[in-house]
Amino acid sequence: MAVNEPPAAGMSIGMAALVTLGVVLLIVGFIALGGLFGLVPLYAGFLLLWYFGSIDVLETGALPALVVGAVCGTLTAWLLQYGLATWGPMGTLPAVAVIIVAIFVQLLGRLPIAINRAYMLYVTVLAAPLIQTHESFDRVLLVIALATVYFGGIVLIGRKVMAKRQAG
Repeated sequence: MAVNEPPAAGMSIGMAALVTLGVVLLIVGFIALGGLFGLVPLYAGFLLLWYFGSIDVLETGALPALVVGAVCGTLTAWLLQYGLATWGPMGTLPAVAVIIVAIFVQLLGRLPIAINRAYMLYVTVLAAPLIQTHESFDRVLLVIALATVYFGGIVLIGRKVMAKRQAG
């Protein structure tokens, strides 16, 4: 949005209520699935949903880069946790080096499937000390996979249903 550009018009009250209800049902379904599979770090899936909805505007073609970036960012955060637990503070240096290289690569615009805004979001959140101390990154990866299938699948199915309605 340009500096002098007015903000986009909002939805009507009825449409906003309907969309809010849909989002709530989507979230409740994801929480139920997470509980069913015993997956605790559901925030990792909600990060994916937020990014997919807000940044990618539910474009399913953007989902592969989102998922690969999220997984790569998670693995980099795991490297930070592993290095610290195994070798102490000096053990964090490999992860810090990866992050520095990732910043450089992103600035160059190279390897956008893996080093992208989703990578930076996940590495930033998952490198937080509180998360580093207590997180099980294998569970985070499972939640990312579940969120990708669940949210991506619902969007894909929704688009197919809408296309059939428009065609028929």
